[in-house]
Amino acid sequence: MNQELVQYLQQQIRTTNERVKRFTHSMDGRKHPKRFIFVKIQKYIDDFLNKKSENKMVIIPGFRGVGKTTLMAQTCTEYHSKIENILFLSVEDAKNLFDAGIAELMSAYEDILGENLESVKKPILIFLDEIQSDPKWAVTLKSLFEKTTNVFFCCTGSSALILQTTTNLARRAVFEKMPPMCFTEYEMIKNGVYPPKLKDKIRQAVYFSPSAEDVYNNLLALQAPVNQYWSKVNSADIRAYLAYGTLPFSFVMPNESAVYDSISLLLDKIIKQDLPMLGNFDANTLGVVKRIIFAIAENDTTSLNTLEERFKINRLTIANIFDALEKAELLIKIPAYGSNMTIAKKANKYLFMSPAIRMSFFYFTGQESTYLTRQGKLLEDSIGAHLYREFIIKGQGAIRYDSEQGGADFVLQILNTKQIIIEVGMGNKDKKQIMNSMKKINSDYNLIFSSSGLQIDKDSKTVSVPLSYYFLM
Repeated sequence: MNQELVQYLQQQIRTTNERVKRFTHSMDGRKHPKRFIFVKIQKYIDDFLNKKSENKMVIIPGFRGVGKTTLMAQTCTEYHSKIENILFLSVEDAKNLFDAGIAELMSAYEDILGENLESVKKPILIFLDEIQSDPKWAVTLKSLFEKTTNVFFCCTGSSALILQTTTNLARRAVFEKMPPMCFTEYEMIKNGVYPPKLKDKIRQAVYFSPSAEDVYNNLLALQAPVNQYWSKVNSADIRAYLAYGTLPFSFVMPNESAVYDSISLLLDKIIKQDLPMLGNFDANTLGVVKRIIFAIAENDTTSLNTLEERFKINRLTIANIFDALEKAELLIKIPAYGSNMTIAKKANKYLFMSPAIRMSFFYFTGQESTYLTRQGKLLEDSIGAHLYREFIIKGQGAIRYDSEQGGADFVLQILNTKQIIIEVGMGNKDKKQIMNSMKKINSDYNLIFSSSGLQIDKDSKTVSVPLSYYFLM
């Protein structure tokens, strides 16, 4: 077995350039552009090589399709001519071919090196893709971290990785989550328009100002640089971005149909490979998951009772499916606002981490022609994912929705110190839903993200924040 693995690794090492090129270049030979996170990963490795940091392991979780393998292949390419020993491996392939985990792969690599990894004098870079394929990945990486000093590990895996992480490993490895692309990243890659350094200033103004007047004044002070950015960008790109541009593989697809075919295959892989690791589902249950996701794409607040009747599956099983899809970071759960009793009675709202997932269902059911009436839901997905990344992941807040008829899209609670009612719309959105929610929700101030200009209504403490600001956050 070990000799077979040694021969396999020798072949992998010999063909590294050819293998990584499949991920770094399109079929016509064009280089895939690098995402923002590339610079971060490069700095971790440079600091390791220059002995400026003790960080020697970075783990990049994210759901399928966000470009993790491409990122790692690009990083491998960057250092291939600078470092003598580099290993680029798919743990998933090794598991399928040899039923070998990371420990067995590293043992075979030591046979090739002729020494143990803990005793190597020259730096080694090891890139491991899809590490969740090895059930023992966390304990193995912890052991490798502790016993090596001159080896840097760069690993990718599914979003659910973090849930399986031991506390000990979490203290040692650096985790850099890889989300779908933001709009400025999309524009940089598509049109070479680099983002202005406004994200933190806009975020601070929108969410951390003391009052509505301060939000308005702070955003007004940023109006000139915001306008300068949009003078270089076609605002029509917003439609393409929301429809499919959050997923980087869309750049190399010939048309929208190919993008949505790829999304369909991506969903199949998540259902068949990731969900069984996140819950105890039989084949029949997995067979209806895609239809349940479609039901949510049509109506994101469908109750468990309704789904139970429609799919003839126990509601507890459906709840477990949603829990697994959340852990896989395909869906974002938004509970109803209110007391625990209120929350228990009301259906959760589920948004998509990438609006392209929702759009793919519209496409396959022939509903993409009604894009104009549905783009508000795509924008809500985008803003929900933004709030999830900015507050929930960082442990800085919670998101709810007002479940009453005519209630607002979001209620953002920041560190138990601030409450903001948020409404979302692609057109010129009025404040009717904000006013409805204000009757029962005591907010510090309120926001409307829409196509309207920058405005303030002092009586209702409501600031209309143009999408031109939102897409720069």
